[in-house]
This record gives sequence, structure tokens and C-alpha cells, in this order.
Amino acid sequence: MPFQDFRRKILKRPELDLDKIQAAYNFAEKIHGDVKRKSGEPFVMHPVTVAEIIFDLDGDDDMICAALLHDVLEDNLQETELAEKIEKEFGRNVYFLVQAISKDARIEDRVLKQEKYFEQLCDTLQVNVSVFFLKMADLIHNLKTLSWLEPHKQEKWIQELKTMYLPMLVTNFHHLALPHREMYLNLMDQLESVMEEYETQKNS
Repeated sequence: MPFQDFRRKILKRPELDLDKIQAAYNFAEKIHGDVKRKSGEPFVMHPVTVAEIIFDLDGDDDMICAALLHDVLEDNLQETELAEKIEKEFGRNVYFLVQAISKDARIEDRVLKQEKYFEQLCDTLQVNVSVFFLKMADLIHNLKTLSWLEPHKQEKWIQELKTMYLPMLVTNFHHLALPHREMYLNLMDQLESVMEEYETQKNS
């Protein structure tokens, strides 16, 4: 089971609620089912990896749970029902974080959906700084697995990263309290590192 290695890491931090985190993983695994990523690995490995990135930054229970659940609402026909279940089972804060980093499945036009999503991120990260770190962790793992996409999709993803996400992250740095700035710098270093690795591989 993809969660087992991560579970052993969580046990090293007794202040974390293992049962709650395990429940979040079980919820995500049930929703994602047998869906695979382009790499062929189970899709649920993506949220687990994002959760591990958050864990390594000393993220709390709610951030880790939101990382595990961050893709369950997108493009899901039962979105309303799932959202209600997330709030009931994991609390209002986790529900807010998951909603904040989920694109609106009701918008069919891709360009409009991306524009609204970007506006949503800018608004919500000023309410709860955890949104900031969750999105960065999500970008880091997506960039690490970018090579499995077709070249034109890779280029489109990189352009969105450079023209939308990175400027947003840099611009909103001033919203972070001092204790969170080290987390930001750590994640930005990781993001820049995987970007450099991608560019090197592309040009080799």
C-alpha cells in the first residue's frame, strides 16, 4: 500500500494525529481508485508525495490531510457530496484548504477555469497561509514527473509555472509571517532545483 512508508515517518512525530491522517489517505485512495498517472503509477501516489513534502516542513495535521485530499474534488461528478463529507470528517479548516486548491469542475472552458483558479489561489492564500505551501508542494511533485507528459503539454505546464504561479508566489511572499518564511525559502529552493533539472534534461 502506497501509504505504508509515509505512515512510518508519521510515527516519528507523536504530536500528529495518525488516525486522522490515515483516514484522509483512505478517503483519497477510495476516490482515486485504480486511476493511474502518465508514469503508470497509482494516482494516489501524487497526493501522498505532496503530503510527505508538507510533513518534511513540519506541517500540521490539517495541512497533511489537505495534501492527501487535494485532488479528490476536481472533475468529480459527486463534488458537492464529497465536499460535505470532507468537512464533516476532517473539519472546516481541511475543507477550506482542499477547496482552495481545487479547480472548479463546473467550468468547462480550460482557459477560463485556469484564470478563475488563479484568482481563487490569490484570494485564499491571504486568508490561510497553508494554501501557499500546499500549492508549492503540488507544483514541486508535478514538475518532478513532467517528463511523462507529451512535449507540448510539458511546455504549456512550464509556461504556466513561469508566467502565473512563480510570480504569484513571489508577489505574495510579504503576506508570510516570519516563522513561515523559512518554509517558503525551502520550498522555493526545491522548486528551482527541479526546474533546473528539467531544463537540463530537455536540452541534453
